Amino acid sequence: MNINMTADVIQASRYDMDGNKGGTIITTQKSDGTNPDRVGMELMKLGCDYAVIDQLRDHLPCKCEIVAQPTQGAGQKMAFKVVSIKPVASGTKSAA
Repeated sequence: MNINMTADVIQASRYDMDGNKGGTIITTQKSDGTNPDRVGMELMKLGCDYAVIDQLRDHLPCKCEIVAQPTQGAGQKMAFKVVSIKPVASGTKSAA
């Protein structure tokens, strides 16, 4: 079972430790207001393959169409891994 979503991706990072490669993307959305102790933006982390970072390198931050698959995370909690990701709009980047 896969889920489809459109999300604002603000960061992507990857790791390569002892031949174990992978990555994560961080998405954000405005808080829906149901938790009175949380204001501002909510952050969500999704696992991804190592190569996804190169795919996003010239686009972040941006809105992306994401297909993700539920996987078992730490403590038997549900986590999501990116199956496919496609930038749909470029974010604003400041000139250096």
